[in-house]
Amino acid sequence: MKKVLLIVGLITSILAGRLAMAQEKVGLVDLQRALNEVEEGKAAKARLKAEFDQKQKTLDALQNDLKAMKDNLEKQKLVLSQDALKQKEIEYRDKFVELQKKLAEFRSELQQKEAQYTGDIILALKQLVSEVGARDKFTLVFEKGQDVVLYAPTSTDLTPALIQLYNSKPHPKK
Repeated sequence: MKKVLLIVGLITSILAGRLAMAQEKVGLVDLQRALNEVEEGKAAKARLKAEFDQKQKTLDALQNDLKAMKDNLEKQKLVLSQDALKQKEIEYRDKFVELQKKLAEFRSELQQKEAQYTGDIILALKQLVSEVGARDKFTLVFEKGQDVVLYAPTSTDLTPALIQLYNSKPHPKK
């Protein structure tokens, strides 16, 4: 008898939980996709690409210089004196270290610029998610790009509406 009551109680609690969940409204948003598709985000990405391309040209020139220096060093290895060879090797290492420093510096600069260009857009998108969530009475809105959600029907994806809403609002030009 106790087992039957326990099973009935368990089934009742499961059914009650499902009925309560039926009233919950859950949405999803992909902030990275929204950032990439809003007009201001596209402009920020284009500026970043232009800066990256400029820095890449500088790095390519340094790499070409380094390669030419190495090729020259290999050709002259047999005809140079030990001191001259040692001096050329030191120059080569110094140039290599300079290239590594420039690469690290450029990466850091680009990361800072990306945060600078996109940070305000992400904040505005998050604010819009809050507004849409409250307006449309969502209980929860998950960020889709964090690999937390493994499956959800596309009807719960708020990203297209978020992109459209963001693009329809005026934003200060930077």
